[in-house]
Amino acid sequence: MTLPLVSIAIPAYRHARYIETCLASVCAQTYPELELVLIDDGSPDDTFEVAKRFLDAHRDRFRRIVLERHENRGVSANSNACIEACSGEWVHLLGSDDRLYPEKVAHIQAAITEWNLPDLALVHTDTDTIDADENPHTSRHKARHAPPGPDHAAYRWLFHRNLISNPSIALRRDAFITSGGFDPTLPLEDIDCWLRLSTRYAIARVPEVLASYRKHPGNSLRQRQKMLGAFFATYAKFLEANPGLIPDKELQRHFRWYLHRFWRRIRKQAPENLPAYIGALLKSYVRSPQASDYRHFGEILLKNTG
Repeated sequence: MTLPLVSIAIPAYRHARYIETCLASVCAQTYPELELVLIDDGSPDDTFEVAKRFLDAHRDRFRRIVLERHENRGVSANSNACIEACSGEWVHLLGSDDRLYPEKVAHIQAAITEWNLPDLALVHTDTDTIDADENPHTSRHKARHAPPGPDHAAYRWLFHRNLISNPSIALRRDAFITSGGFDPTLPLEDIDCWLRLSTRYAIARVPEVLASYRKHPGNSLRQRQKMLGAFFATYAKFLEANPGLIPDKELQRHFRWYLHRFWRRIRKQAPENLPAYIGALLKSYVRSPQASDYRHFGEILLKNTG
C-alpha cells in the first residue's frame, strides 16, 4: 500500500545555529513519504546557506524539496507561504529552531487513519523543552494537556489556555487555508488560528512526547509583555467573530484573570492606568466584558512594550 505524502513546512529565520539539528530530526523520521518546504524569511545570518548545504546532501530522503529565500515578511506571512507551497494533505509546521522525535509523523498519521474524521483539521502531541545547547529544560510548572483524542469544541479550553505546542502540530492543509491561515496583523498568530479552526473543525491530541520546543534568548515567547498584549488582541478578535460562544460567567472570570496579569506587567512603567484597571475590574462583576474591553488593555500593553 502506498502511503500518502506528508509535508514538513519550515518557515526559517535567523537560526543558523539550530537549522541543521532541526533538519536532521526531519530526515530521521520513520515515516518514509515526505516532502520538505523551507522558506528563509530574509535571515541576516547564514541560515539559508546552512540549510542548503544540508539538503543538498540529503535530497534522496524526500520525494520533493522546495527551498527558497524571500525578503523578510514576518513569521505569519512566511508560515502561510510555506503551507501554501506544500502538496501533502497534512502539513507538519516546524520552527527552524525546534526538533522532532523520529516517530512524530508516523504516529500522527496512524492516529489520523484510526480516527477517520473528515472534519479533523489539527493534530497535536506533547512536547518537551530543550535549551540552546540541546540540554533538557526543566520548568517549575507542571505541564498541562488537552484531553486525548479528537475534540469538536476545543475552543472551550483553547480560549482559557493554549495547550498546543507549535512543534507538535500537523495541519490539514485545505482547512488551514480555508480558515484564512495565520493573521499577519496579530503579534501572536498561532492561538488566533487554532481558535478559528476549533469553531469549525475537530482538533485532536496524541498523548505522546514527539517534539522538542527550544527555549533560547531569541524566542518571541520570552517577550512576555508583548505576548500578553497579543493575547488581549486575539481574544478581542475571537469574541467579535463568535458572540455568545463563551458563557458569561466564564468570560468574566477570564477577563479578570487577564486584568490581573495586565496590572502586574504595567504598574511600574505606566501607573496612570490604575483607574482604568480598577474600573474594568469592578464592572466585570456586573456585566460581561466586550471585545472592545480586551482590545483596550491589549493596546496599552503593546504601546508600552520596549
